[in-house]
Amino acid sequence: MKTKRCYYGKLNYTEYKLTKDMDGNLKILTQDKSKIDDTFVDKYQSGVYTKVVEPNELKDCVKIQVYGDIQGKKVEVLKERNDKYQVSTGSLLIGEELKLPRIDRDTWLGWVPKSEVKLILEETPFDPKRF
Repeated sequence: MKTKRCYYGKLNYTEYKLTKDMDGNLKILTQDKSKIDDTFVDKYQSGVYTKVVEPNELKDCVKIQVYGDIQGKKVEVLKERNDKYQVSTGSLLIGEELKLPRIDRDTWLGWVPKSEVKLILEETPFDPKRF
């Protein structure tokens, strides 16, 4: 399961990941060659194909965020490694209770065994015109 926040939308009933470029253009991207045609470009020859689209071309846009539940406490899941998740919280109470190292005034961050984390997938619809 992905552990990062991602934005998705559908173009012609096909789902793509969404991003913006440095010029503010809304782009769809994929590594799946079966989802592309000659209007997509692989600008850096990296295997990632992109296409500039207009917001009104997209349907069913959602923001996906994955959180973790540890002992009933909600934490942010940042990274995944073999048998662990890197989790973070801004809550003193949660950070101390879970024995996470304090790395900043308001941040507790640490690696937790996957077996202790229940992943929660949160999908929120959004308007691509406001992306």
